[in-house]
Order: sequence, then C-alpha cells, then structure tokens
Amino acid sequence: MRIGAIGIDSSHLPEFTKRIKALNADGKTRCQVTHFWDPGRHEWQHPEGEARSRQDVEGWRRTTLELGAKQVDSLDDLLKVVDGVMVLNINGHRHLELAAGPIARGMPTYVDKPLTCSLAQAQSLLSMTRQYKARCYSASSLRFITEIPALSKDKIGDIVAIDAFGNGEVLDMMPDLWHYGCHSIEMVDAIFKWSGQGPGVRRVSAIRSGDATSGYHLLDMEYRDGRLARIRMDRNGAWAFGATVHGKKGVQQFVVDFAPVYSHLVEGMVRFFEGGAAPVVLRDIVENVAVMEAGNQSINQGGDWVEVPVIE
Repeated sequence: MRIGAIGIDSSHLPEFTKRIKALNADGKTRCQVTHFWDPGRHEWQHPEGEARSRQDVEGWRRTTLELGAKQVDSLDDLLKVVDGVMVLNINGHRHLELAAGPIARGMPTYVDKPLTCSLAQAQSLLSMTRQYKARCYSASSLRFITEIPALSKDKIGDIVAIDAFGNGEVLDMMPDLWHYGCHSIEMVDAIFKWSGQGPGVRRVSAIRSGDATSGYHLLDMEYRDGRLARIRMDRNGAWAFGATVHGKKGVQQFVVDFAPVYSHLVEGMVRFFEGGAAPVVLRDIVENVAVMEAGNQSINQGGDWVEVPVIE
C-alpha cells in the first residue's frame, strides 16, 4: 500500500517513514511511505530560534527523500498516487484543512496529534468521515504504552480515580493543553478504556503556573459516573509520564518505558491502513479535544469548572 504524508515540519515525517519502511522490509506490512507533500508555512518552533527551526525542517525533508519517498507539488498530485494518508503537519489548527481532501475521497487517514485545536473543527472532521464513509483516527503514542495492559484488573477492581503526570511542553501556536496535554489526557483515557469503563468526562477544571519554559499545568476531570482524574503536566522535572490507578480493590502505579512505544504506534497505524480497526474510535478522540478546549477555557477563567459537551 502506498502511503502519502502531508506536512514536513515535524520529526514524525522521517520517523514514521523509517519505521514503516523497516516493517515492510521485514515482511510485516504491505505499507510503504512513497510520497509526501509540503503545504508550506512551516511552524515548528525550536527553542534556539527560527534558524534552527528551518534547519530541522530541511533535515526532516532530506531524510525522508533519502528513505525513498518522493516529494510532489500539490495535494491533488499526492492523492492521485497513494492509497492512504498521514497528516503530519505540526500545527493542529491546520489538521482539518489538510485532512479534508483525503477524507472527501474516502481514503484511510491518520491525523497526528492533536486531532484539531478546536472542538468545532474536530466535530466537522468527524461529520466528514461519516458523510464520506472514510476511516480516520488520531492517537498519541501514550495510547500504546505496555504498562496499561500489564495492570491487574483483579487487584485494582473498578477504577474510581487516576492521578497521572506527564510533560507539559507548550508551543505558542498551540497554547496550554493543545500541544502536549493530549498525551497525558489520552493516557488516562486509555487506562479507563482498558478497564472497560470508557470515556464520559462531564466537566474539567485547570490552572497554569509559570511560563513556556517553567511551571506546570494541573487538570482535574470529573466523569459523568463519578470517576475522577487529575493530571500534573510539569515543565521543570524529568521528561516522564506515569500514573497511580486507584480502584475499589487496590492501587497500582507505573512509569512509562518509552522504548517500545513508537513501534507500537506505527504497528497500529499500518494495520489500520491495511483495513484493520483503528486503534481508537475517532469519536473518543473528539471527546479528548473537547476536554482540552474546556481545560484551556478553565485556565483563562482562573480554574473555574467548565462543562464538557456530550459527543455523539
């Protein structure tokens, strides 16, 4: 299967291309990233400044070419020669715009995190997939950590609360929870899915301390059935993710080992392109977008509780 990529201003372009190529060489997938298109307006923001950002983007483009993918001049040119699409542009504000073309053609489409940077855009994307019967999903790599299936349902019982932590990196173009908040939020969502309790956030409260290089975000989520989750997203501590899971029978904890995470993410992606079920239902990702939007609204309101709409 010929997979096309949209966007070159993320390290995910060469990283996914390399890993899919390796799976193909090992006979583990029919997929291969064969073409990519640069929609322009590169928005990767390196801490060292604009010159370093441009250097990174050019390096990612060059590496992808060296891996055997060809660059095309337009979206139409891309969609004529591929069977599925990855939307990898770093700015989530552009994801609906860039995913609309392949979805309207009914192509299987993977949208990198965050799915979008507004609930209205996420709902529009979801509606398009239903209108055109297009298979589509988005996912953080934190959905594929090995620590969640290693938890014991017998020892934990029904989960009543989760205390989670993760990195709180922010970008100017995607402030507060949009850029990295989705990782911790999706990890919590994946834990509840593993337990069989599923989504259903009713309201959230969030606060911000510090600036883009220090401080933290705190996010509280209250579910419609009474479950609770609290996430601390820190910019000062070690780069790490994990959780304490509180159940009716017991408590278990984990810290994420990232060594296998990207491999599992890409393996799920190629199975999806080959016709398998998406690793996560798009509707649930739309709820995660609703949580992030409500959380950002709460931050701007000094931590007030903000209701999360029911996603159909």
